[in-house]
Amino acid sequence: MGIDNDDIEKISPQITFITSNADIEAIALVSFEGYQIAFSALPQYHVDGDQFCGLGAALLMTGRSTIQTLFQEDLSEIIVRANDGYIIITNAGRLVIVCAGTKIDTLMKTVKVMRIAAKNLIKIFEGR
Repeated sequence: MGIDNDDIEKISPQITFITSNADIEAIALVSFEGYQIAFSALPQYHVDGDQFCGLGAALLMTGRSTIQTLFQEDLSEIIVRANDGYIIITNAGRLVIVCAGTKIDTLMKTVKVMRIAAKNLIKIFEGR
């Protein structure tokens, strides 16, 4: 994947930005192939990090294929919502941000925060 310690130092503030500004229970940074780069969840949110990243990757691959087929464009984000929770998958260039939350009334704020962080993550890897 080609992420070194310098990249991690640049990525970390973006993850902190999301967790500080969005009301989420779990967050992961994954590769497009579904490899876990970073994962964190609140203790009461019982989910396995590998499973969380794998589910995110599966949704991502399905969504990317669908958007490419229908619109011949790259996928920007996926939002899957239930009555008591949601998952958001946001394209961040070489990386993908996956977040899950249970407070539906904060969903749109979380989307906005993730879009900002994704733009910043894309800038980190520009030109590589």
